[in-house]
Amino acid sequence: MFKYWFIQLGRLMAISLGKLMYLATLLVFVIGCFGSVSAQDRLEFGGFLGTSYYFGDLNPAVQFKDPGLAFGGIGRYVFNDRVAFKAMAVMGKISGSYDPSEGSYLEDVTMNPGYSFSRNVGDISGQFELNFLSYDHRFISNTVFTPYLSFGLATSIYSVSGRDNQNGDAKPVFVLSLPFGFGAKYKLNKWMRVGAEWTFRKTFADDLDYASVGYVDPADPYGYNVSTMTHNNDWYSFAGVYLTINMFKRKDTCSSGY
Repeated sequence: MFKYWFIQLGRLMAISLGKLMYLATLLVFVIGCFGSVSAQDRLEFGGFLGTSYYFGDLNPAVQFKDPGLAFGGIGRYVFNDRVAFKAMAVMGKISGSYDPSEGSYLEDVTMNPGYSFSRNVGDISGQFELNFLSYDHRFISNTVFTPYLSFGLATSIYSVSGRDNQNGDAKPVFVLSLPFGFGAKYKLNKWMRVGAEWTFRKTFADDLDYASVGYVDPADPYGYNVSTMTHNNDWYSFAGVYLTINMFKRKDTCSSGY
């Protein structure tokens, strides 16, 4: 049984990742077309591998709780040594649980047994990177490392079953999210760059932790009957490493002023 579900999950993630990679590649290509032809030597493409986890009503404080596998593609358009635009398409698994035995504010624990959810989330984002240090400067050879901040816009894609449709079939959901985080990157040579980053997605939805079966309302699992801007909109996070390849050799026609 476990083998069957593992195969089905692999097929779903492979199909979804293919669609996300296509959209991310198209986005980076369009951005490159709006730049000058001489700037095409600043395109990078590569892959991302790491972990993903949920942060919300069922997990309001613990980072990296119930982590899942995250992987995808990345494309970067470098404007200069301080600013770059990055497009990412990532598939990650998030999960969470509620255990009344760990301390519940509900009056009748026996009528509210444990609650858990698990789902795959596709993420397509466009983010700007702001480097703290001069990085990969055309005429300064030792600019090979920098930490950076990233921020932008993203869409989160996932499936929810049994909530708004009567037959209980899963249906895809597309919601806006705000990605932001930090990382560091290093230039290995003229063609290859490596990096690591930790980013968060604040979604404008509250059903990432929804399961079709369960007695607990995941939007208010402890029965507080209060609403907060922090956790009633669910979050998720990616942390991992990436490798990118510079697609074109630079054509330095002028070094005047350096």
